[in-house]
Amino acid sequence: MSNLTHIGIFTDRPVEMEQFYRGVLHLVVSDTGIGNHFKRRIIFMTGNPEHHHQFVLVVREEGDPPGGALFQVSFKMASLSELRAVAARAESAGARGIRPLNHGNSWSVYFNDPDGNMIEIYTDTGWHVAQPFGDPLDLSWSDEEIVARTEQRLKECEGVEPQAQWAAKMAARLAEVRK
Repeated sequence: MSNLTHIGIFTDRPVEMEQFYRGVLHLVVSDTGIGNHFKRRIIFMTGNPEHHHQFVLVVREEGDPPGGALFQVSFKMASLSELRAVAARAESAGARGIRPLNHGNSWSVYFNDPDGNMIEIYTDTGWHVAQPFGDPLDLSWSDEEIVARTEQRLKECEGVEPQAQWAAKMAARLAEVRK
């Protein structure tokens, strides 16, 4: 079974990028150095003590691919209050293009890091909604108001189901493919 565990991106501004991810997402540097075979400075970062690294910054050298191919990097938050706190830190850190969205299955905030990569922070709603789906999200609303408005909006949509129910169906599909 495959399980995405980390992502690595090239950067031309390693100091600024490291500071941004430390300050906004509270990631810490778990290791850094020059690779033996991949001769680049590599900065390993994590927000989980059980994972050596979840996010890797690779200092771009001549001949490396140009920037801009990455669509987004997403980080899951534990709650709406953590989502608000990280969004506020991103704004304080000078993140550009801050856009909160209600995806029905998640409440998300998008912004750009110093290299222009799109970052998504999100927390699950507990519902599965066919994607793409995106309504404006006002983080000044209380948690209760966000939940109530989301549930009201989802009544207008076809195929909405509890996330656990959708996950069980997906597990069955994956099991069938892996036979």
